[in-house]
Amino acid sequence: MTQIRSNIKEVIDGNKDRNYQMKKLQGRIDDTKESISVLSNAVKCGFLAEDHSLILEGWIVEYQHNQDQMETHLTEMQDHVK
Repeated sequence: MTQIRSNIKEVIDGNKDRNYQMKKLQGRIDDTKESISVLSNAVKCGFLAEDHSLILEGWIVEYQHNQDQMETHLTEMQDHVK
């Protein structure tokens, strides 16, 4: 009986950790989306020098790539939980 309770506790603890990791990853995705928005707005304003806009556009591409990877990973984590 004690072994069963121990196994159940391990499953519950694993689920809590998985949920925490998914929430943490969703927070990082949200932060990345906000960063993309801020950088895009800075480029759209037209106040930056052309070479600086090009640098920011490179960062935007990098952030979008990171966002795609994190969203894929989050989807895989959610599918694994089901």
